[in-house]
Amino acid sequence: MILTMIEPMAALRILCGLFFIPHIVAKIVARPVTQGFFEAAGYRPAAAFMYLALGIELVVATCLIVGWWAPYAAGLAALFMLVAALSVLKVSRGQWLWNLGGCEYLLFWMAACGIVALGGWS
Repeated sequence: MILTMIEPMAALRILCGLFFIPHIVAKIVARPVTQGFFEAAGYRPAAAFMYLALGIELVVATCLIVGWWAPYAAGLAALFMLVAALSVLKVSRGQWLWNLGGCEYLLFWMAACGIVALGGWS
């Protein structure tokens, strides 16, 4: 019943935002592991890029969940996910499947954020 009370695009927007929360938490509680990934991906200085990513994730998650500037936030989130997917692709040496460390999940998330961005303009 509750699922019929929310517009599908709003539900997708909120889900896209909520999915950032575990990534935000990981950057806070598992800093050495996360920073190691940024180093392996070639970001220098890794810590600065990790904190930049954390800031972007905090902003887009908040905006998507609450509905502030949704098309812009979703567009930024899609671009961010593209960079994340390319970084994972580099570190995983071309692995596609997410359960094997690949970029599949990130590209799906990028597409979902892209749909929200485009849907916000209609």
